[in-house]
Amino acid sequence: MYKKGVAAEIQFSSARLQGQNPQAYRLGLAEHEARALYEGLKVRLAAASTAAPWVVSLDESVAPVAPVADKVQPAVEFKHWVCVICGWIYDEEAGLPEEGIAPGTRFADIDEDWRCPLCDVGKEDFVVVEF
Repeated sequence: MYKKGVAAEIQFSSARLQGQNPQAYRLGLAEHEARALYEGLKVRLAAASTAAPWVVSLDESVAPVAPVADKVQPAVEFKHWVCVICGWIYDEEAGLPEEGIAPGTRFADIDEDWRCPLCDVGKEDFVVVEF
């Protein structure tokens, strides 16, 4: 069981530990190991996934342990909806904050009584377009 908030777990053999004081350990890394660790952490932290820590092994004798698989979310593809009357475009990714519609709001999730801000027609007069 992982502790909440742990972003990474580093596994290594006790032979890598340097120092005799059981309360203060140092870990020696070769340059290529440090770079690989750094790059792996950058990728992991950029993914903003904290369900389980990223687990890495520094020893070839110990097989790397894969992190517990997070629920994989499909890539979000936002759509653009154009008013067939006036040509105004609603971008789902941008939303319409000035009218209280948050970025990322799907067109289907906008209230049915919403009106085009330019020509005042209803949602039924919008069609999806691809750029």
